[in-house]
Amino acid sequence: MDDGRAGGRRPARLADVVRPTELPAALRGRPFTVAQARALGVPAHVLDGARFRRPHRGVRVPADLPPSLELSCAAAALALPAAAAFSGWTAVDLCGLPRPDGVRRAAALSVRVPSGTPVPRLSGVAAGEGLRPEGTCTLPESGLRVVHPVDLWCDLAPSLRFVDAVALGDAVRRRWADDARMAAAVRARARSRGVVALREVLASVRYRVDSPMETRLRLLLLAAGIPAPVCGQDLSLDGEWMARPDLSWPAARLAVEYDGDVHRTDRRQWRKDVARKELLEDRGWRVLVLTADDVLRHPERTVARVRAALRAGGVVC
Repeated sequence: MDDGRAGGRRPARLADVVRPTELPAALRGRPFTVAQARALGVPAHVLDGARFRRPHRGVRVPADLPPSLELSCAAAALALPAAAAFSGWTAVDLCGLPRPDGVRRAAALSVRVPSGTPVPRLSGVAAGEGLRPEGTCTLPESGLRVVHPVDLWCDLAPSLRFVDAVALGDAVRRRWADDARMAAAVRARARSRGVVALREVLASVRYRVDSPMETRLRLLLLAAGIPAPVCGQDLSLDGEWMARPDLSWPAARLAVEYDGDVHRTDRRQWRKDVARKELLEDRGWRVLVLTADDVLRHPERTVARVRAALRAGGVVC
């Protein structure tokens, strides 16, 4: 009787013939759990081999994947409680929010769990309690759960320099919340430490601010007594859209643009900037283009230039 054996050997099981170079497609290019791999027929000796890093118990990461914050968080998430969320500066980085100069990335990932939930102890993870489940969100691209950026801002802003706290608030306001949501978050902390500073920062947060340097420029001008500009306002003439300058004073027909490195290295962006500047100037506007040197190295000269341009436009300052 033919029992399917060759040379008296038992037929190989699927798990036995998985080659080291053949992982199921569902496991490629991402962290996964040992349980997930075993359910797909990957044998233990493959999972314990040099092809994988083992950052946490029961978790494997393909060794050929380059290290990154997102990869570390995705691996940790497989070992954390389902209710956990990344917090602090870890969440700031995951959300693409600005990290102030001098605030270095910690070696450990910051994680928070709801009060009453056992605090996990994982290598490379600093976990604590106090997470409000309603104050979290899931990032669409990575699927990672984080403390909502508005709550991150409320947590971090009171301990930051004013300009950095406003820059973080500007970034949150642009991408993650409206004025009402941010104001409600501050009111909810009425009895919390640092709420006075948080209210002062909120009063200076603006919409449509593209970068921390734009925030720094705006605050520099305000501190010097320059009238408050409009941030990112669309300018039109006879129904024709002209531009959306970083800062503008429509009464003086003055626009100020901050040019970062992308404006210098991206030729397409540079051409668009030039065309927009010419269009505004053709319509009787004056456009000042400023750089990081103007803001950081020559602040007095920059204030003087803006003040002179405003006065030339009929604004007393």
